[in-house]
Amino acid sequence: MKKAVALFLCGCFWLSMCSCNFKKEAKTELTAMNTLMSIRVFSSSKANNQESLQLLVDRINELDALFDANNENSDVAIINGKNTEIKISEDTAKIIEKSILANTLTDGAFDITIMPVLKLWGFDNGNYGVPKKEEIKRTLSLVGYDKLFLEDDTLTKEENTLISLGGIAKGYLGDELLEIAKEYGVSAVISLGGNIVLCGENAEKGEWTVGVKNPLKTDELVCAFKHKGNVSVVTSGGYERSFKKDGKIYHHIIDTKTGEPAKSDLLSVTVIGEDGALCDAFSTALFSMGKEKAVKFAKEHNDFEYIFITENKEIIATDGVSSLELSDKTFIIK
Repeated sequence: MKKAVALFLCGCFWLSMCSCNFKKEAKTELTAMNTLMSIRVFSSSKANNQESLQLLVDRINELDALFDANNENSDVAIINGKNTEIKISEDTAKIIEKSILANTLTDGAFDITIMPVLKLWGFDNGNYGVPKKEEIKRTLSLVGYDKLFLEDDTLTKEENTLISLGGIAKGYLGDELLEIAKEYGVSAVISLGGNIVLCGENAEKGEWTVGVKNPLKTDELVCAFKHKGNVSVVTSGGYERSFKKDGKIYHHIIDTKTGEPAKSDLLSVTVIGEDGALCDAFSTALFSMGKEKAVKFAKEHNDFEYIFITENKEIIATDGVSSLELSDKTFIIK
């Protein structure tokens, strides 16, 4: 479940960074995990910036090579082959463990074995189509964590089991990048195409300012908020990838119970927390749950902040999202 650029830094952030007290900056852009990524690191040492920047780029490329289903040598491509017992890397084992945890916590609303259903709808390659109910039901029989068994570096699966890490890979990557930035003592802003990683402090004011994309006008912001560093910020929404057939729009966030695009009263879900992998998985699962169940889930698992945007143009946010300001006055903050 790949995410398009769903959240980006707003103008006031860029202005504050340009006038802040960091004496040195290093930055770069690259394409990985099917998205454009950007990295900016700040410290008082040019050498430190360059070294940390190179390590961040290397880590992105390393994990991209492991998780890219279209790379025949990747762990994901090998898992999706016919072999039922596969030796996998430490990173792949860790991300599958995290995926199993997310699946358990969300009562199956997040499930990396949903790949056969995504393929059925054409969300894997863009050859979209609306499958018949019988096809969906038959394909759903291939989905479920009972099809996977992980022990150390060995994954055992059923022959027709396929996985997609698109709903968690960038969250896991963000966690890895954050640890590198912290180790080198740099402040950093890392955009992973819908996932933002903030490390350290904005030296001018301490907190960072982040803008959330308007799900109804995706070239505009709907709101902005302030938050401390060392967190990931992840947004999911049905507007990110969809197609229209016979006048009806079908989006890519699949309800794991029905095998169809989730019928949600949420337009977008933003999750902010220290565990980027879980934030990534939760953003997809909470969207699929809908407002009532998502709010209940967040109250029961109060280790992350959220911003929910509803189909009624309401913005619902936790108290930890400070200085929330509207950019589009047609929405209201509840």
